[in-house]
Amino acid sequence: MKRWQVGEVNKALAKQLSEKYGLPVFTSMLLAARGITEEEQIRAYFDYSNTLDDPMLIKDMDKAVRRIVEAVTRYEKICIYGDYDCDGITSTALLYSYLDSVCANVMYYIPDRGGEGYGMNKKAVEKLSKQNVRLIITVDNGISAIEEVDYAASLGMDVIVTDHHKPQDILPRAVAVVDPHRKDDTSPFEDYCGAGLALKLIIALDNNSETAKENYAELAAIGTIADLVPLSGENRKIVREGLRQIPNSERIGITALLEDAQISKLTAGNIGFRFAPRINAAGRLATPYDAMELFLTEDEDQAQQIAARLSRLNAQRQDIEKKIFEEICAILDNDPLLLSDRVLIISSSRWHAGVIGIVSSAVTERYGKPSIIIAEGDDICKGSGRSVTGFSIIDAIFACSDLLDRYGGHPMAAGLSIQKENIAAFRKAMNDYADQFDKMPLQTVRLDCNLNPSTISLNMVEQLKEFEPFGYGNPKPVFGINTMRLDKITPVGDGKHLKLSVSREKSRLNIMKFFTTAEEFPYAEGDMLDFAVSLDVNEFRGTESLSFVLKDMKISGFNTEQAMYEIQLFDDYQRGKLRRGIADQYPLREDFAAVYIYLKNHPRPVYSADALLAGIRSPSVGAFKLLMILTVLNEVKIISFRREGDVLKIQLNNMPMKIDLHVSSIYRKLKGDIDNVREST
Repeated sequence: MKRWQVGEVNKALAKQLSEKYGLPVFTSMLLAARGITEEEQIRAYFDYSNTLDDPMLIKDMDKAVRRIVEAVTRYEKICIYGDYDCDGITSTALLYSYLDSVCANVMYYIPDRGGEGYGMNKKAVEKLSKQNVRLIITVDNGISAIEEVDYAASLGMDVIVTDHHKPQDILPRAVAVVDPHRKDDTSPFEDYCGAGLALKLIIALDNNSETAKENYAELAAIGTIADLVPLSGENRKIVREGLRQIPNSERIGITALLEDAQISKLTAGNIGFRFAPRINAAGRLATPYDAMELFLTEDEDQAQQIAARLSRLNAQRQDIEKKIFEEICAILDNDPLLLSDRVLIISSSRWHAGVIGIVSSAVTERYGKPSIIIAEGDDICKGSGRSVTGFSIIDAIFACSDLLDRYGGHPMAAGLSIQKENIAAFRKAMNDYADQFDKMPLQTVRLDCNLNPSTISLNMVEQLKEFEPFGYGNPKPVFGINTMRLDKITPVGDGKHLKLSVSREKSRLNIMKFFTTAEEFPYAEGDMLDFAVSLDVNEFRGTESLSFVLKDMKISGFNTEQAMYEIQLFDDYQRGKLRRGIADQYPLREDFAAVYIYLKNHPRPVYSADALLAGIRSPSVGAFKLLMILTVLNEVKIISFRREGDVLKIQLNNMPMKIDLHVSSIYRKLKGDIDNVREST
């Protein structure tokens, strides 16, 4: 269940934009919905020149160029010190390729995820010193390597830091620190990824922007898409230029992986969801050097072999993630107390540390709560967390940092190291921190605007192409299509997906819901539903047709936000937190009867909370009362009930609904707790 946040469209403003700039009305409407309304904003958004700012505007870029040119001229040994994710690997490949092309004495080093972890470390620095390296250039890391840079200097090595992560109060004492997030940096754009910043460094070194983009924009685009930096400003230009170049790329490894991944339509989405995960899989499960070789090899057979190996690793990674995710879901679904936590923190010694971040994303998506998944070691355990917008997971971790060995991240994602013995205390401390807030932020789906189904056309989808590339900071538009009757549910793709046939008056649409079986679908034919969809075009035998892909759905007119807060109130109560809103949540016998009668007359494998509440049609039964009624009926064995993510699994046990509700200890406790709250207020 998600709250829908629908953009407000000022039709008068959209019409004004259309007339002033000669834009189609639908394009103008989308621009207005996204707040792109000033002439300068519109021109920048639709700027197809791909001209980048002078890289010398970035602080310390001049120092970096001077030292690198000196090292190349003197044939000093240079090491590119990278990272094991897709951004780090593309950054390393990009800068290494350039320096190799100008006959520099250059090598590269990428730390091992499991053995070394992220960023510079002293053992690696010492190893490079023994290999006679005289200049280390970091890409996608280094801004927090205060001690490591000092250690390199003590061994006679200079360091140039190029990084896009936010610095601490103290900068490394490097020859140059190229990071647009420096407080003293006044360059016009700061949201590069590591690969984007490496491209800017090459442009500065080569003093030829067009040549540098022609040779390296495809690598910079892949890194930019993979690292989820905003696709705005120069990032938008880099990605657009890189996507244009990839089909004709001379890097045979890129072509080989596109073919192996069966990517025929080149979009930022396909790079982000199908190409980049294969690059990341190398660093997660094996060695990032395989991915590096893919970008560097000039042997076609080797390229195909590496591409196939990366695809196998990615499939293995997906299988590992699926098993971990299913295990976590089983733990949560069987433990209502753990599921009721505001921050879900789960650990196991069986889980692979290389994939827990992706699993945490899936857990947060399914349960709508911040989560931290911890892979236990013998002593040191590694955790990765994801959050929902509005709850800074890194601030929460900072508040509990006395229990951690290492930590870092940003409001939506974070990583940490913790002693095994501290995990239970950390879980309690994180939830105590979250309990300070009266209400937790709700998981939200953002819609650009609502559309009338009778007005949607292929031409509108064509107009959407002008808004590409889509990605973080510039998401693919999502539209609301409301008050539609669900006419038919058709399994497709061997039953793994569903085609939903819906209608309103004379409008008929088919909406695809992927990765859901008919048994898992919580709505019934005849339900009146609101749909959040993205638009696309299907082409079959030369004929184009509109394609609607489901992003979210709910019962028409249902107050999702109120229900979500009531579920939050119920979860807090399960954990013993008595909040003021509970005083009005005592269900009466007639409420129990309304729920039971509906379940008896409408048996289904699964229910959604909104469909169940809409079907019961009792103004006195909201989400809190519904969950409490189901919990009590489960306790007295009238029904069997489980919450599994967004759905409710309920089965009647063929027992008559003729009981004294006060035999339920849960019901008696609720009455006493509500009385206490009322007395205290």
